[in-house]
Formats: sequence, structure tokens, C-alpha cells
Amino acid sequence: MALITHLPASGYTAMPWRNGAGTTHEIAIDDTPGTSAAPFRWRLSMADLAGDGPFSEIADVDRILVLLAGDDVELTIDGAAPVPLGRHEAIAFPGDVPTSLTMAPGAGRDLNLMWDRTRATGAVEVLQIGDEVRIDAQIAFAIALGGSATVAIDDEEHVLGEQDALQLDAGGVLTVVDGELYLASID
Repeated sequence: MALITHLPASGYTAMPWRNGAGTTHEIAIDDTPGTSAAPFRWRLSMADLAGDGPFSEIADVDRILVLLAGDDVELTIDGAAPVPLGRHEAIAFPGDVPTSLTMAPGAGRDLNLMWDRTRATGAVEVLQIGDEVRIDAQIAFAIALGGSATVAIDDEEHVLGEQDALQLDAGGVLTVVDGELYLASID
């Protein structure tokens, strides 16, 4: 049986980006020290996007970004051709290479799962109504996208407000009853 913790979006911790160019809202973190240069084992956060600019480079970290809001968003990763991002699309990339974002004027937001590649692995998927997933990871987070969502964990229903999260420890079966859901898994 999964251990479930509700994390309301109003409780996320706002803090500046490492490079000082923006604000992130930390949802959860495992900051257990390790032997690599990474400052955490894993971290899940939501960043406000206010325009073009560089990402913070974080040694020994891999990341997956999912765009929540913003128009004409593109990432340039380690000098490669820009990659366009659509709403609720995921892109995986190393967090310790030069990465920059361009976007149309206006505001945006993204979800970031980051992990120390020497101690953890991460995966992300976006789920729709009716999707069912067996969660075997050590820890997982389900976040409501684009409005409220209802999920069943081992047949027990939970209602999430927009961008609220559920932390799932010890696995379980997750079913999306209503809404759209971001699911991050960490081992």
C-alpha cells in the first residue's frame, strides 16, 4: 500500500534560480549529501519563465523539463539546434551543459525533475483520463496539470487542485479518473 502525502501548490517554496535569472518553486527535494558535485540526490520544482535566458548549470545532474505554459518556447542544449517545446511535452537533457531558452514575449512556467546521475534515475510521463500506471519506483509525484484532477491510488480517490501534488512512497497503482496528470518517478 502506497504512503501518500498531499502537497498543495500554495506550500511550494519560492527561491531564486542558482544563476539568479528567475524564480523556482520547490515542490520536493532529497538533499542527502553524496560524493558527486550535485547539490542534491533529486529535486522536483516548478520554474517561472519570464523571457529568454540561460539555464543554471548544475554539475552531475540530469533533468527532464515539461512545459506548462508559454508560447514559441525553444531550448538550445549544448550548442545544438534549438528544440521547440509544446505544452505538456517533456525534454530530457544533461543539467551541466550550456542550455538556453527563447520564448515569445509573456510569461511561462515549467516543471523540472532533476537528479544526481551518479545516485538516481528519473522518469516523467503525462497521463490522461483513464490511464493506469503501476508505480514501482522508490518515490513518485503526481501533479495536476491545466486544472484540477482526480486520481485513484490503489482504488482510493484523491482530488488535486491545479498544480497540487501527491507524493507516493512504496509504489501502488495510479489511475487518472479526471483531468491531466504529470507523473515523475525516481529510483
